[in-house]
Amino acid sequence: MKYPKFVEDYLFYTEGNETPEVMHLWVAMSTLAGAAEKRLWIDRGFFKLFLNLYVVLVAPPGVCAKSTSLSIGMRLLKEAGYNVFEDSVLKEKIIMEMCELEKQIEVKGKMFRHSSITYVASELNVLLASGVDMVKFLVNIWDKDDVLIYKTKNAGVFEVTNPYFNLIGAAVPEWFGENVVSDMNSTGFLARTIIIYEDKKRGKEPSPSLTDAQRKARERLIEHLLWMGDLYSEIEISRAAEDFYRDWYISQEIDASQDHRLVAYQERKVKTHVLKIAALLALADKRLVVDVSDIETSVEMFDGIEKKMRIAFILSSPNKLAHYAYKTVQLLSARGGRLPLADLIRTFHTEITRDQFKELLELLSDLGDAHVEVKEGKKYLVAE
Repeated sequence: MKYPKFVEDYLFYTEGNETPEVMHLWVAMSTLAGAAEKRLWIDRGFFKLFLNLYVVLVAPPGVCAKSTSLSIGMRLLKEAGYNVFEDSVLKEKIIMEMCELEKQIEVKGKMFRHSSITYVASELNVLLASGVDMVKFLVNIWDKDDVLIYKTKNAGVFEVTNPYFNLIGAAVPEWFGENVVSDMNSTGFLARTIIIYEDKKRGKEPSPSLTDAQRKARERLIEHLLWMGDLYSEIEISRAAEDFYRDWYISQEIDASQDHRLVAYQERKVKTHVLKIAALLALADKRLVVDVSDIETSVEMFDGIEKKMRIAFILSSPNKLAHYAYKTVQLLSARGGRLPLADLIRTFHTEITRDQFKELLELLSDLGDAHVEVKEGKKYLVAE
């Protein structure tokens, strides 16, 4: 896939460590989104589409160095003078700090005020520990235009002018606890969130180091972010790109039989995520007009993460058997679609009960993934 200059420099700069490249790619997009602030937008007629993202890196603990990849991009933003928050877990504190860090830029003789931040949640479950109230706040501020008014019992009323909340976080699959899943789905938080799931490191790098060429790439990244800091503009979409997007939009079929959380996400992707990423790709090339290649690359980027995004939902499901159903399908594939039932029992017998094993077989059958066959007195699990 061909990426614009900023992204190429970012991926080159982050070579030589164990974090998968796809995680660095999406941290790069979040970094660009942080630099866009409330000063750059796409005009969609009835509303303006601002370029903030909610990106969450999901991986088993200690495998993919999620926090390391977050810190690389966020250090760049900080050095370029952007507001980056970490570790504030109270909604009130976030709102107060957004008010205190309000920025101004002169536009046609008038001062444009905005409160733009990038929030880094190295442990997303900590941010969400306060429950549905925090989740609703994140949903409300995601596309809040003009002024966010927050009334407190003791500290008075806070007005956040032109709020812009860009979120990048990391989590293990278990962060979708049963209660949190319910809350996040009912509020629409998951639909706004781009989840990057990986379970394998890029490679073993016992002594990571930077070359002179990588250091120069880092300097170019800082220069690019500084360039973005002086912009105040609509990001236009070329006629050809608009036509391409319209055809793609109409061709999308949202399958209601999928996980309902993914269906909501797909709807949001088609309407906003693809356009936001396309605009950020244009900015990564120092362009203020989205062209066809930006839309194409954006769509490819989403295609590249969505299969594993489904895995993240399966593994984090409060239904324990969903996890084993996924593992069984993987095992079946590795064994050519046919597996002695006794082998499957040996694999899971220390983790699930006999009754749960029976339920697992029923679940696989109901999903149309596999069924049990008897041949010469032996039972086999056979892929559909």
